[in-house]
Amino acid sequence: MAFPIMVLLASGGIGMPALQAMLSRQVDEERQGQLQGSLAALTSLTSIVGPLLFTAIY
Repeated sequence: MAFPIMVLLASGGIGMPALQAMLSRQVDEERQGQLQGSLAALTSLTSIVGPLLFTAIY
Protein backbone atom coordinates (compact mmCIF):
# COMPACT_ATOMS: atom_id res chain seq x y z
CA MET A 1 0.00 0.00 0.00
CA ALA A 2 2.86 2.38 0.73
CA PHE A 3 4.51 1.98 -2.68
CA PRO A 4 1.53 3.24 -4.76
CA ILE A 5 1.19 6.22 -2.43
CA MET A 6 4.89 7.02 -2.85
CA VAL A 7 4.51 6.91 -6.64
CA LEU A 8 1.58 9.34 -6.50
CA LEU A 9 3.46 11.71 -4.21
CA ALA A 10 6.55 11.61 -6.42
CA SER A 11 4.53 12.48 -9.48
CA GLY A 12 3.12 15.51 -7.66
CA GLY A 13 6.64 16.86 -7.35
CA ILE A 14 6.99 16.73 -11.12
CA GLY A 15 3.49 17.86 -12.04
CA MET A 16 3.27 21.19 -10.27
CA PRO A 17 6.49 22.71 -11.67
CA ALA A 18 5.50 21.52 -15.13
CA LEU A 19 2.06 23.09 -14.73
CA GLN A 20 3.63 26.36 -13.56
CA ALA A 21 5.96 26.40 -16.54
CA MET A 22 3.17 25.76 -19.04
CA LEU A 23 0.88 28.37 -17.52
CA SER A 24 3.60 31.01 -17.20
CA ARG A 25 4.11 30.88 -20.96
CA GLN A 26 0.43 31.71 -21.47
CA VAL A 27 0.50 34.88 -19.33
CA ASP A 28 2.28 38.15 -20.08
CA GLU A 29 5.03 39.51 -17.81
CA GLU A 30 2.77 41.94 -15.96
CA ARG A 31 0.51 39.13 -14.71
CA GLN A 32 3.15 36.58 -13.68
CA GLY A 33 2.89 37.48 -10.00
CA GLN A 34 -0.87 37.13 -10.04
CA LEU A 35 -0.60 33.74 -11.73
CA GLN A 36 2.02 32.39 -9.33
CA GLY A 37 0.10 33.71 -6.33
CA SER A 38 -3.08 32.04 -7.55
CA LEU A 39 -1.28 28.75 -8.06
CA ALA A 40 0.25 28.97 -4.58
CA ALA A 41 -3.18 29.68 -3.07
CA LEU A 42 -4.68 26.74 -4.95
CA THR A 43 -1.89 24.45 -3.76
CA SER A 44 -2.42 25.56 -0.16
CA LEU A 45 -6.17 25.09 -0.40
CA THR A 46 -5.86 21.59 -1.82
CA SER A 47 -3.34 20.61 0.86
CA ILE A 48 -5.94 21.57 3.47
CA VAL A 49 -9.07 20.18 1.80
CA GLY A 50 -7.51 17.02 0.36
CA PRO A 51 -6.70 15.24 3.63
CA LEU A 52 -10.10 16.16 5.09
CA LEU A 53 -11.89 14.85 2.03
CA PHE A 54 -9.96 11.61 1.76
CA THR A 55 -10.26 10.97 5.50
CA ALA A 56 -14.04 11.21 5.14
CA ILE A 57 -14.02 8.93 2.08
CA TYR A 58 -11.79 6.23 3.54
